[in-house]
Amino acid sequence: MTSVETKAAAVLEQLTRDKCLGQYIDASLPIPHPFRGSGEIQLIVLGQDPTIKDATRRSAIRVVLNLDKNGSVKAYLARVCNGLGIDLRTNVYATNLYKGFFVRPPTQITEIDIFQEFSGAWLPLLLEELAPFDNVPVITLGEPLLAPLVHSGVPARVRHYWGYTPDWRAGRLDPLLYIRAQDNRLGRDLFPFPHQPSLRKLFYQARMGDYVSFVKATVFA
Repeated sequence: MTSVETKAAAVLEQLTRDKCLGQYIDASLPIPHPFRGSGEIQLIVLGQDPTIKDATRRSAIRVVLNLDKNGSVKAYLARVCNGLGIDLRTNVYATNLYKGFFVRPPTQITEIDIFQEFSGAWLPLLLEELAPFDNVPVITLGEPLLAPLVHSGVPARVRHYWGYTPDWRAGRLDPLLYIRAQDNRLGRDLFPFPHQPSLRKLFYQARMGDYVSFVKATVFA
């Protein structure tokens, strides 16, 4: 177990004892391990949390984003990496902002703002975890992850950074953007990507290649 994983377990234990927040944590499941490629890390993939909808399948999640197994998320990220000219198996470090499992997927927890309430406990550890990967670009996975990361007033919609306009089908698109280091709590440039299920939306399907090329030109040129 790495130092970060040891500290994550301690944070989770402390949260479990919290009278308010503890009721939203499933402490019966271990924290999934980060995924680390076998070679030089050239990309960080930041996920939200490991809590999938099907509770019966959560215990099978041992590595962040299930990247130790073939599946739709792994295939999606492999496609992104191929477009960037890197190898998922070699060059990627993947982790979650919220390390442990919640009792339900956070979007189904409406009593509190789960992302804001838990971010204070997990953000400092994430900053420590990413510190060894100085100057490595970060892609975020999923829209709910943006709100706890960006500063007040900074857009928290993935489609904003992908140039969405109501007339995008007619070719009227805004410029492609990323979240600059000064605009988010990680102090790093962030490139927002939709989570894999959102790829069913025609806008993301149409814009995916352009955004991957944008990331490549911005950080891998």
